[in-house]
Amino acid sequence: MQELSNLWAFITAWYNLPFSLALLLFLGLSALQFIGLDQDHDADVDADADLDLDHDLDLDHDLDIDHDADLDHDLDHDINHDLAGAPGWLGALEFLGVGHAPVTMILLLLVGSFGLLGWIANWLLLGVVPTYPGWGLIAVLGGALILSVGVTSRTARLIGRAIPAFASTATSASQLVARRGWVISSQVDQTYGQVKVRDPGGTLITVFAKVDTGKPAIPRDTEVYLVDYDAARKVYTVVPSD
Repeated sequence: MQELSNLWAFITAWYNLPFSLALLLFLGLSALQFIGLDQDHDADVDADADLDLDHDLDLDHDLDIDHDADLDHDLDHDINHDLAGAPGWLGALEFLGVGHAPVTMILLLLVGSFGLLGWIANWLLLGVVPTYPGWGLIAVLGGALILSVGVTSRTARLIGRAIPAFASTATSASQLVARRGWVISSQVDQTYGQVKVRDPGGTLITVFAKVDTGKPAIPRDTEVYLVDYDAARKVYTVVPSD
């Protein structure tokens, strides 16, 4: 009982609050991810019963998607060229592992490793000094953040090597065009979004997606079609199914 009391006192100590909250966020996100995956699976099974929509491949011709996609590709190329050195946060995201592993997994790795490393560092520090020093929290926060970023980056790349990328070849990626999925990120806009879709083999996977330039963002849980694939950026263009 005394050990549990000591553990609780350590977890709730003022110098451990940032790390305890990070681990609490880790547990909450893990639970939401588990529940979300389960719901997506049920919704996808129900929707697969409507096979006529999956085979309605005339969507590309009806919407002149090929021409729009060419224009969008040219615009994206020009924008990326003009801003090549500007958005430093894009490089930070790439360093974290975005593009190598799912974003939700990267976020879980980041907050989980930050909280755990902070706990470990504080426990080691208390083993050296009799009372926790005022400067200790700043030092531990900085060290835990730097180490957690490194752990997340390396782990995301290991995951990327371990899990075959469905979009690693043009053939497998193109097989998803004209298939139906559901938005699982907060929205899909002109720069970023995530969509769950079932591949021709029946596997439920997550893909990166965007909407065409000038089109409104598509909110979470909206049913969409994948209408084009940008092999250079490894992102699909999507439109609402209605």
